[in-house]
Amino acid sequence: MGSGEIAVFVEPISHHFLEDKLFDPHRNAGSYYEPYGLVRDLFAERGIPVHTADFLRRGFDVRAVNVYFSIANLAHYAPLIERDDVVLSALFHTEAPIVQPSVYRGTARAARHFRRVYSFSTSSALASYGCGGVTLERSMIPEPRDRPYDELWSRDDRSFMAIVMHNRLPVRNDRELYTERLRAIEFFSRTGEIDLYGVGWDDPPMRVGERRIPLPGRVRSTAIRVRKKLPFASRHPLEDVVRRVYRGPVESKYEALSRYTFSITYENMMLDGWINEKLFDAMLAGTVPIYLGAPDIAAWVPRDCFIDQREFRDYAELREFLHSLGPAELKRYRENARDYLASERFGPFRKETFAQKFVDAVETDLNISLDGIAAG
Repeated sequence: MGSGEIAVFVEPISHHFLEDKLFDPHRNAGSYYEPYGLVRDLFAERGIPVHTADFLRRGFDVRAVNVYFSIANLAHYAPLIERDDVVLSALFHTEAPIVQPSVYRGTARAARHFRRVYSFSTSSALASYGCGGVTLERSMIPEPRDRPYDELWSRDDRSFMAIVMHNRLPVRNDRELYTERLRAIEFFSRTGEIDLYGVGWDDPPMRVGERRIPLPGRVRSTAIRVRKKLPFASRHPLEDVVRRVYRGPVESKYEALSRYTFSITYENMMLDGWINEKLFDAMLAGTVPIYLGAPDIAAWVPRDCFIDQREFRDYAELREFLHSLGPAELKRYRENARDYLASERFGPFRKETFAQKFVDAVETDLNISLDGIAAG
């Protein structure tokens, strides 16, 4: 089998990334979708085209064997099951269950058709969401960068604490941490020790997650606009706090974080393996992360790289600890984090690790070595 007989198609998580926008280097340069550009590049080196899955449905650039991957999207795979020219290779979990519960409810059924299911977590941890007993292969959420920004990392003119986050609250409350971030903001706002950055804080919070009765995006945006204009309507549960600490949107979150010693880096929920960019963003900027999220975080990230919020009874005790840290101790946290990013332990989060899973899956599914087949 030559590479000219094979094509790869990737179903993006959202329709916004169809028409190959998932791989667009201008749209996604430096973004969290950069790993998908690397996927395309790895196959291009072997003469194999990669497109988003709408090209497969339209019959564009279809080959004798078409290998299909889905990124947390189960809306389109069913018609492909009976196609002899399509291999349903892998489903990836990439979003939190409280945000996208339908994907987890549908995983057991999808696993009967896909060759493999990749997840950041385990079937036991995800059992309550519908994945109990499903065989899951590990794939951590990929990070686009593994080297600090040296100029930012080296800054020493830093204020106390920042948090960068969108103005969002969850539809579902199961193990969510959106509101815990607000508790942290409220506490440190009392002493003027936290600055809030992000988008959407001039509007009411956006509710994230799926509703049992879907609410069209146009209806949601109209509701926000109407509420924004209502006299005396509160825009946020902590509106007065937000007004005191909000410093506006940022062009570069790394530059913003580099102006602070500490950063609140809470995940959007507590779940084994759910480790996202916030922790690593702080490390890349030389900021000491205060972390809350994955209960198994120490299995993936050394404890001497961050401050674990769980170790403190309350925010008063956390604040006392933060103020007790001297320059030498802060330097150790920062240098430990930098060393970790350069180490093999960070390997599961590297974009190269993520992209290689696509290549390995195709080789296994087709029983070939892509380095050994003839191009064209």
